[in-house]
Amino acid sequence: MSDRDEKRGGLGCAIAGIVLILLPVLYVLGLGPAALLAKHYPATEYSLGILYLPLMALAQNCTPVESGLLWYTKLWVS
Repeated sequence: MSDRDEKRGGLGCAIAGIVLILLPVLYVLGLGPAALLAKHYPATEYSLGILYLPLMALAQNCTPVESGLLWYTKLWVS
């Protein structure tokens, strides 16, 4: 294998790692805009509830997560 192929593989691995780290972060950060959307368009509330069901289940079972998500959501909705 040449040096060029090894560098390309390393870059792909780095990009995949960054994506795997950023996706969960963006999922959690998307809760605020989703709450704002549900406030202005109540018809989207059901769909967004299904989309964020795993995060809401985590919040119900972990009080610090719940308080953090409530704080973050209030930043967007209030």
